[in-house]
Amino acid sequence: MPSNKVFILTNPLNHEGGVVNYYNLFFRHFESKNVTLKHGSIGSRAYLFYYPLLKRLLYPFFYIFDVLIYILRLLIDRNIKIVQVSPSLIPVPLLRDGLLVLIAKTLGKKVVVFYRGWKLPTYNKIKSSERLKKVFNWVFQKDTLQVVLASAFKKDLLQLKPKHIKEVLVTTTAIDKSQILKAEDRTDVNPIKVLFLGRIQDLKGIEELIEVIIQLKEQEQLSNFKFSIVGHENKTGYTNSLKEKLKQNNISQEASFLGRITGEEKFKLYASHDIYVLPSYTEGCPNSLLEALASGLFCITTRVGALQDLIVPKQNGLFVDERNTESLLYALLYCSENKSFNKNRFNNAKKYSEEFDIMKITKLFEEKYIHLIEKK
Repeated sequence: MPSNKVFILTNPLNHEGGVVNYYNLFFRHFESKNVTLKHGSIGSRAYLFYYPLLKRLLYPFFYIFDVLIYILRLLIDRNIKIVQVSPSLIPVPLLRDGLLVLIAKTLGKKVVVFYRGWKLPTYNKIKSSERLKKVFNWVFQKDTLQVVLASAFKKDLLQLKPKHIKEVLVTTTAIDKSQILKAEDRTDVNPIKVLFLGRIQDLKGIEELIEVIIQLKEQEQLSNFKFSIVGHENKTGYTNSLKEKLKQNNISQEASFLGRITGEEKFKLYASHDIYVLPSYTEGCPNSLLEALASGLFCITTRVGALQDLIVPKQNGLFVDERNTESLLYALLYCSENKSFNKNRFNNAKKYSEEFDIMKITKLFEEKYIHLIEKK
């Protein structure tokens, strides 16, 4: 067994969300003769996901316990050479992982900071304050490998003018290409099948999508589409409120809420749909978008996070403006009026299934880990 270990800290791996989904895939497929991965839990537990008040109350106790276990493991296992954290640019995750980074540096470990979410209000607050900028650069950027999910994030980090930074690596999240199913032959594209797959919450632009579905009905265009809405709600009753809004407008068959779907059934959905829509307000690099591109779907998204790096207008999708129903409506009508909108489907599917495959991503990280370990 390799003597070099990378200790990766995330939420428990039975948790919900894209970060945990990514790392489950990463741990499952990472192979190396030189490096072994170890996981450490930090933060809230999965069984508290739907109990936000209880989660907040218990969080400090879990965190203190996890930090103590973390310190013990670093002290006992001298083969741990690298510590990797995955914060979002939000105050609580930054404080949580900032302490982990400081402990790792104090104990002589190399550090990888993999930013999984990028919140501009937090970034702008750091950028506008000399004190916060110095603290952020000293904790997170000094002598660490920085990993981001979009070229815009790299630019933002460098604008903070850090000193002694090792590298800022731009990568994507990943898919397992063996799970991708060949798309159905949809040459007639009638009706156009539109898929929303993600957490059911306002930040994902779901309310704008519901409003556009209603507008399509008002314009007598809804018969040209069929919408499938997939995912779990972020708060109890939210999905029912969206369903009720459609019901009030006599919309039922044209839009279906399918709940949370995973595994092969999820990939069957990709294969049977034409368009993936994600009018999100904020993103890093969502796995669902990579899966949709690798399945050959035409993707309608906003210009947030890594999405602006991945979408090539009219070749694999279209951009829409955030919080803008008119822009989203226009994009869907464009597809309805241009039946060849997804003529590159099969070529795109082949291209992106290779480009985003987990084996390519793990190989990249293995090279970076070895370089860090060997560098004095």
